Amino acid sequence: MPLVSVSVDAFLLAAATVLVSTVFVLRRQPALLTLRTALTLLVVLNSLYVLYTLLVRWPPNIFQRLKIPLTTPSDTIRAVLLQRAGLPPDAVLPKPLDALLTRLGSFDMRTLYVRSVILRRPFGASAHTDTGPARVPRFGQMVLQDCEYCTTFDEYLIFAAPRIAHGYVAAAAVAGLVTVRGSGHERWRTYAVALLAAAFFLEGYWIATTPIGIPRDGLNVFMWHDNLWLARHLLFLLLPVLIHALPLSPPRPNPGPLLSAARGTLEHTHAQLLGARFAHAAAARQPALRAAAGEWWERQRAEGAWAREDPHVQRAAERLGRGFREGAEGDAGKLSRRAKDALRQMLESIGLGAPPQLLPR
Repeated sequence: MPLVSVSVDAFLLAAATVLVSTVFVLRRQPALLTLRTALTLLVVLNSLYVLYTLLVRWPPNIFQRLKIPLTTPSDTIRAVLLQRAGLPPDAVLPKPLDALLTRLGSFDMRTLYVRSVILRRPFGASAHTDTGPARVPRFGQMVLQDCEYCTTFDEYLIFAAPRIAHGYVAAAAVAGLVTVRGSGHERWRTYAVALLAAAFFLEGYWIATTPIGIPRDGLNVFMWHDNLWLARHLLFLLLPVLIHALPLSPPRPNPGPLLSAARGTLEHTHAQLLGARFAHAAAARQPALRAAAGEWWERQRAEGAWAREDPHVQRAAERLGRGFREGAEGDAGKLSRRAKDALRQMLESIGLGAPPQLLPR
């Protein structure tokens, strides 16, 4: 025996399960005052709201509620309602319900209960008559009941579309918050919003184009509005949970320390270059230092020439793609050509002409 009602008891049980699971998850986190905890609570609140909508606020459907065929006349529906409520046959129904039954007395309004229907026999016609296809999108009972001024398909469409779009916009906002910067799921924001947009347009296309045949007895009709409503809210329920449960992206490194280290290195290198410049100028003024420097550079030139003329060194450089033989093609002269190109570009960048031996042949 239910405590309140079956739907409310089911929601309370589901909510208790979600909250207990949330407590266990939060207890395993080292710190509670974090962005991760706030996003977890956001996902939990969204899940509780969607579960409440699914279990307690299911859209009404008078035909499924009373278990009567879709082709039942309005007078019969009125009599069944009064009988279920224990009211006399001449009692007055609530105004929204009475207006709904009045509209269901029309064939065109009745077809709005099923999306893109093909009625094989309208209510009141004989089993041997055939009215042909009547394709009208179906928006559910609440739209027919609430829209007092609607009389055509376009008016019902304008009235129903914002209600559907509102749910998708709210779901996109939740997905955007779950993938906020610092959450570790930033890369999934585009995919989540694209999935919601695709689902919105797919639902609209499905409502507008998919035909359904209604049997002659009006039973076992697939209610597209109710089933699409269920699929839509299941998407709203599972998408934030799935995004929040995905592995976190590695945090982006803070460029501040790297830039500080690079700045320190550049300042040190700049000081060394200035020192080398002044040392070279000072050495040129002293005959002994100038002679020692010339001797050192001559020794370096001779040792470099010996290494470059060694055939074993040349073959090893060619195997490594660093060949330096003059006039060689392919890998044999790759390093030599790169060095000449770099030196020529450097000289041209400071406004000096390159010597003939550096010009490309």
